[in-house]
Amino acid sequence: MSPLPPIAPLGAMPFGPITPADGVGGASNASPAPASGGFADILSGAVSGLNEQLVGSERLTEMAATGGLADPTVALVAVEKADLAFTTAVQVRNKLIEGWQEISRMQV
Repeated sequence: MSPLPPIAPLGAMPFGPITPADGVGGASNASPAPASGGFADILSGAVSGLNEQLVGSERLTEMAATGGLADPTVALVAVEKADLAFTTAVQVRNKLIEGWQEISRMQV
């Protein structure tokens, strides 16, 4: 029996903006947050990327409803991606709050 290979590290979190390849018309001028920034910078970049993704999915939904998209499944995929990113962000927030509450309960 051979040993299992090591697990590769995870890549960046999927909170970035939707790119034109993902189905949103028009490229975003926002650049991703630098990886060497502090926790606040990373968190701020993730939240702004999530916001851009949600706005992009809303724009696609409007285009699909008005007949502006040839393939409405593009809007469905964008909405599902935005929903998954939002759910992930809520779970991360809940874990951060839970961790903070645990730290505040510690006796010094």
